[in-house]
Amino acid sequence: MRITNTMMINSTMRNVNRSKLNLNDAENQMGTEKKITRPSDDPIIAIRALSLRSSLSEIQMYLDNNIPEAESWLQVTESALDNMDGILSDIYELCTQGSSDQFTIENRSAIIEVLREYKDGLYSEANTDYAGRYCFTGYRTDSSFTFLSSAEGASKKYSITQELSGDDLDSVYVMKNSVDVSTISNIAAADTPESQQVYRLRLAYSGCSDTGFGTLDINGTGYTPTAVTYSEYQELLEAGNASDDFYYVYDTGEIFMSDSMYAAVKDAENISFTYEKEGFSKGDVRPEMYFECQDITDPDNVIDYKQSDGGQIISYNVNYGQSLQVNTLGNQTLSYNIGRDIDDMCNALQVVSDIEDKISRLESMQESSAYSDADKENIATMLEAAEKELDYAIEDMERLFSQEMGRVKNYQQTVDLQLADLGARDARLSLTKSRLTQQETTFKDLKSKNEDMELEEVVVNYSSALSIYEAALNAAASCVRQSLLDYI
Repeated sequence: MRITNTMMINSTMRNVNRSKLNLNDAENQMGTEKKITRPSDDPIIAIRALSLRSSLSEIQMYLDNNIPEAESWLQVTESALDNMDGILSDIYELCTQGSSDQFTIENRSAIIEVLREYKDGLYSEANTDYAGRYCFTGYRTDSSFTFLSSAEGASKKYSITQELSGDDLDSVYVMKNSVDVSTISNIAAADTPESQQVYRLRLAYSGCSDTGFGTLDINGTGYTPTAVTYSEYQELLEAGNASDDFYYVYDTGEIFMSDSMYAAVKDAENISFTYEKEGFSKGDVRPEMYFECQDITDPDNVIDYKQSDGGQIISYNVNYGQSLQVNTLGNQTLSYNIGRDIDDMCNALQVVSDIEDKISRLESMQESSAYSDADKENIATMLEAAEKELDYAIEDMERLFSQEMGRVKNYQQTVDLQLADLGARDARLSLTKSRLTQQETTFKDLKSKNEDMELEEVVVNYSSALSIYEAALNAAASCVRQSLLDYI
């Protein structure tokens, strides 16, 4: 076969170009420290790289975004629950003192203020937010748990349907024939103060409307309560005119009943009552947090609120196919009765304080020369009656604080259960984070082995390619040195 110069030149150029390509590939590998620069270089490596990078990207998304977000949410919630637990412990201590009347005349007013501060503190913790999202309000993360100002709640009007049961029944004591110091009069023995036990269902709110309420449904049987104020109900008791009926005491948010009605209600499993409340104060819980209700502030734009059967759970994806609840529901942590219980304790303390002031005033009147002997005789009967009223009030207060000890302890146990549940979720999140961190390390190692070149190997390959290229150039120079002119 005849080999021409052209054939030799073409062959030489191909060999030189191939050596140059190998050198270029080696140079790229040394510069990038990667095995390939485009998928066509090695499709197997490229496919494996896409899979590993996708998995690593998902792991890093969980580690860099979702898990830190969930950790922060849980930490903020845990801090709020810890504070609630501490406040309830302090309230329990005050209940213990109040059950044996360890309060002095001088510090009753201070204790009332302390209890009110504790109430505000509890609901302030329920308004805890993380990055502008409220932690205890379920899906309504843009809405606070309570009304943050009186101006915000003053114009609001709700229709509230409250579900109760016989377990919500309790007994309270209503003072009859309270001494009125504004008028000096003789108080006969038959007209002295008396504390009468009555039964009640307490609603979630006081200061309710005297209109717009429905029937009281007890196990499917409807009753229409009589709407009265607390003072009107006291007058009915004093006059003996309280009939076998239910009384909706709207200003205090209570439903009182006679003994015969109590017998019908105490074992009831399903009790329902719909009522209206217009005007909320700062710190009042929003009705939609607990109840099926309607915001009827604007009759032309009524807003219905429903309670989710399973609760309004917010979950984050923290791993492949694995989600974690990050929020804690306020209506499963704090009972709406807590605020009412604290109000009852404050009212009981205030009643005792007022009677003590009443006695102090009567004693001053008795010692004053401004009153006649006949007036002083009447004042003496009033003073005796007031002291009897004080004995009843202190007894009622001690009884109430003794009951509240058990209730507050139950509230605290509920908060502790939420803390335990939160701790379990936090531990699960920590395990997931640890596992993902290990997986991240593993996938990074696999990705590096698949894509990266060892620097020593790259240098050897480059040196070899360079030597081959230089050899090819030398061979080419030798092959194409002669031309046709050399034969002439």
